[in-house]
Amino acid sequence: MLVYCEYSTPRVRYVIHHVFERMLGMSVEWASGAEEFRSANGPRLSYGKERLADVVHVPWSGGVNDLPRTDPQVDVRNDGPALFPVGDEEDLFAGIFYLLSLTDEARCTERDAHGRVPSTSLFTVRKGLADRPWVDQKVMRLGTMLEMRWPGELGRQLQYRNIVTVDMDNILRYAGRPFHRAVGASVKDLFSGAPAALSERWLVRSGSVRDPYAKAIELVEAQRAKYQRAILFFLMRGEGEFDHAADPRHPATQALIQRAARHCEIGIHPSYGTEGNNELHIQERTLLQQIIGRSVQYSRQHFLRWQIPGTLQFLSGSELAEDHTLGFSDRPGFRAGTCSPFPWYDMEREEESKLMLHPFAVMDSALIEQQKLDPDGVFKAMAATSDAVRAVRGQFISVWHDRYLSGHREFAAWPAVFERVMEHAKA
Repeated sequence: MLVYCEYSTPRVRYVIHHVFERMLGMSVEWASGAEEFRSANGPRLSYGKERLADVVHVPWSGGVNDLPRTDPQVDVRNDGPALFPVGDEEDLFAGIFYLLSLTDEARCTERDAHGRVPSTSLFTVRKGLADRPWVDQKVMRLGTMLEMRWPGELGRQLQYRNIVTVDMDNILRYAGRPFHRAVGASVKDLFSGAPAALSERWLVRSGSVRDPYAKAIELVEAQRAKYQRAILFFLMRGEGEFDHAADPRHPATQALIQRAARHCEIGIHPSYGTEGNNELHIQERTLLQQIIGRSVQYSRQHFLRWQIPGTLQFLSGSELAEDHTLGFSDRPGFRAGTCSPFPWYDMEREEESKLMLHPFAVMDSALIEQQKLDPDGVFKAMAATSDAVRAVRGQFISVWHDRYLSGHREFAAWPAVFERVMEHAKA
């Protein structure tokens, strides 16, 4: 694809490379001037105020280089919302850059009880963009236009993928816990009239019975034919109000992590306090690497707590390849308007980073705990979301938690839901 741009900047190059090279599979060459562009043959695109030739043209609004301090203009049209409208057209690249740069997320000042930007404060939610993979839909239409104009010129486009991710918040329910905590929990079992839980706790700790939360990994392994990737994010802290993992130094915990590493990809689930403590993040990742004997390249913040740009600058400089934090804790949807991975653009440094952001589309706890859906409702919500992703050949990344996949006691209904979702969402 030969591209002529009147106003070529790092931001423009970032978004055009992403659209054509990562999403449409077309290499990009930049025309040195208008005359070269006009005289060339083959696929061409102009990006500027005026159409230079009878080629595909994206109008320039100036929005890429001069992002608005408030919400960008949105026109509601027959084919959905149009960002940065220019007459009857829209500045597609400005709209995509605005969403992928997380500009709105960075500028929001509202915070919830965990220091996160509430979903209702986000531009994508307020304008309905989070209900659809807006970026992917727009790029697919652009690809269709190019294919009609230059048949056979498109490269290898993105393919739909079903990707399972599990936040291992507990790892084990009873095993791997300090003795004093086990005694304290046993006292609570006695006073709450739960003798079965008391008996189970000590049978597991004695080695007579397998820990019930170990079943979560077995369930993921059993469904491997239905997904393209499985990533387990392990929490390495168990002390504190919001961190409840089994002791990562306990032999039972390490044995389970090492077993998981033989069958799945492993990521770090940085603990609650790492949002503002990079040294703590390094310690936890180092410990996980020591347990599995190899480098850890993937991360998802616990409670989805991050700071923009601080957390992403740290992760980018830490040789991590992927971050999987981008998504909602209280609803399904597309927080950045896309279901395709994209490199984070550092607005402070005006450069594309090596850190790839993999947005997830739905989380079990958001549907169960926040939206109060029953098992059938959770399945329908996840199936509908996977269908929306499949339609644009994106990545359907779902988030599950070990407690639900264990099927233990109050979580008995959820393994069957997981299996139904995997069957529906398989490629």
